[in-house]
Amino acid sequence: MKQTLMAASWLLAASLASATPGKLLILLDNSTEMPLASLQGSTLLAGIHLEVGRALASEFGKQASFLVLPRKRISDSLQNGDADLLCLYRPEWLPGPFQWSRPFLPNAELLITRRDQPRPGSITSLAGQGIGTIHGFRYPELETGLGKNLIRDDAPNASSNLKKLEAGRTHHAAINQLYLHYQQKLGQLPVALHPPLVLNNYQTGCALSRRSQISLPQLNHAITHLVNNKTIARILEKYR
Repeated sequence: MKQTLMAASWLLAASLASATPGKLLILLDNSTEMPLASLQGSTLLAGIHLEVGRALASEFGKQASFLVLPRKRISDSLQNGDADLLCLYRPEWLPGPFQWSRPFLPNAELLITRRDQPRPGSITSLAGQGIGTIHGFRYPELETGLGKNLIRDDAPNASSNLKKLEAGRTHHAAINQLYLHYQQKLGQLPVALHPPLVLNNYQTGCALSRRSQISLPQLNHAITHLVNNKTIARILEKYR
């Protein structure tokens, strides 16, 4: 009788849990800008992160909730299980004991140069020149190609790097393609630029906490479904 009551209680609890979808907690770097994210303080208002996060959460029957943190705190927070996952990242950017999903969102790392300066023909031609970079962010291609000759000129975000270019404080900046194209679409580039030097074409994925409530196969299945039904393509098209 006691075992029967315990079994009934467990079934009732499981039923209530499944009837009340939980939250999928997603980390986000507070230096992220549109089209990836529009932030007001610690609140995510719009952008690709918001739409991809909501689409993924929907695949699990959950609501997306976003935890916005400084870049330096993201790795520890994900390891501690403060969130389930971090998306639109590469393993090279975030060393740590994480599981990584299949890559699914295309982007590229670009090197932009003021038009009144010589356009670099290769990474090695940038040796000894200051390059606008984002504080706390890794640039594997520049690090490998330039080594000790890489001179970073860090800023809080990409917008600050564009302002430095405009003011002539730097002649070059590393920038991602989605951000650059979005600024071009809005007509908000503050300075004339050469055609960019492509440092790397890549696809980003999601880093999954080992303490996440979802498994890596579940995450990959959800991503594959969103790619195959064109949800990801439709999200990206809004910002091009």
